[in-house]
Amino acid sequence: MKRTWQERFWLKVDKQAACWIWTGYRNQKGYGRFTIEPGVQRMAHRIAYEMVYGAVPEGLELDHLCRNRTCVYPWHLEPVTHQKNLK
Repeated sequence: MKRTWQERFWLKVDKQAACWIWTGYRNQKGYGRFTIEPGVQRMAHRIAYEMVYGAVPEGLELDHLCRNRTCVYPWHLEPVTHQKNLK
């Protein structure tokens, strides 16, 4: 039986600690990346957020409140402006 992309996604998350750590591929900046289907790759923390809360509001990006780039725990992610995320 073939797994859905959602099932494959959660297999790459370690929920053992306060943060949910992405164990799959990470880019050079340390952010998790996930391939939903061939040719469609997205940031892992953004996928996790959107599965729980829905789309990130237009013009905002996700800030890791825990300051851990490998974290995909939706409750550690907050939509903020780019300016606020830089701080």
